[in-house]
Amino acid sequence: MDSALGLYTAIASLPDRQYVVVLHYVLGYTCSRIANIMGIRPDTVRSHRRLARERIATKLGLSDHLLTDEDKE
Repeated sequence: MDSALGLYTAIASLPDRQYVVVLHYVLGYTCSRIANIMGIRPDTVRSHRRLARERIATKLGLSDHLLTDEDKE
């Protein structure tokens, strides 16, 4: 990645539901808290988070093996 701008652009291009990555990684919210805020199940939050990480990695040209599955809480 050449700059943080690429990361910001990748995050901005996410579908609305996948902004859970911001709530989780930037604001430090738990999956349960995010689920409560968004009115969805914690499992759905984890799914959106995983899909968002995959989409961001693809946009930034990162290989899939760099992604970790930390969705167990």
